[in-house]
Amino acid sequence: MRRLILAGAYAAFLAVAALGYYEWTAKSPAILGTALPGWYASRAAEKATRWQRPTGLLVVDKALHEGEEAMRFYGLLR
Repeated sequence: MRRLILAGAYAAFLAVAALGYYEWTAKSPAILGTALPGWYASRAAEKATRWQRPTGLLVVDKALHEGEEAMRFYGLLR
């Protein structure tokens, strides 16, 4: 049971780190003053992802939307 909890915590950590890297890249011109490599992929992912509210809960919908953008971002980098 402990291994399952650790595996879940590790998976959650990786998901948060991946989403954080995507957001850092997407917001790099405003934060750093210059675009990081991959910024164009983040712009394309933002333009391709339409805002939807499938659950009606703003926090959940925002997390789903940002997750979808991040998946598109990593797909474009590949």
